[in-house]
Amino acid sequence: MATKEEIKQELTKADARLDEATKNLKEWEEKENKGKRLNELLGGEKEKWDGERKYLIEEKKSLVESKERWEKQVEEWGKKFREVGGGEGNEQIA
Repeated sequence: MATKEEIKQELTKADARLDEATKNLKEWEEKENKGKRLNELLGGEKEKWDGERKYLIEEKKSLVESKERWEKQVEEWGKKFREVGGGEGNEQIA
C-alpha cells in the first residue's frame, strides 16, 4: 500500500507535468501562426466534404428522376397489357 509520502511525491510529479503541458500549450497558442496549419488542414477537409456533398445531392436528384420515369413507364405498360388482355387483370376464368 502506498504511503502518504509516496502519494505526495506522485502528486508533485503530476503537478509538474501539468505545469509543463500548460506552458507548452500557451507557447503553441502564442506562436506566429496560432494554429494556422491546423486551420488550413481543416479547411481543406471542409472543401473536400463540400464537393462530396454536392455530388451526392446531384446523384439523389438523378435517381429520383429515374424512379419517376420508370414509374410512368410501368404504368403505361400496365395499361397496354390490360388493353391486350381485355380486362383489368387478375381475373380468373371459372
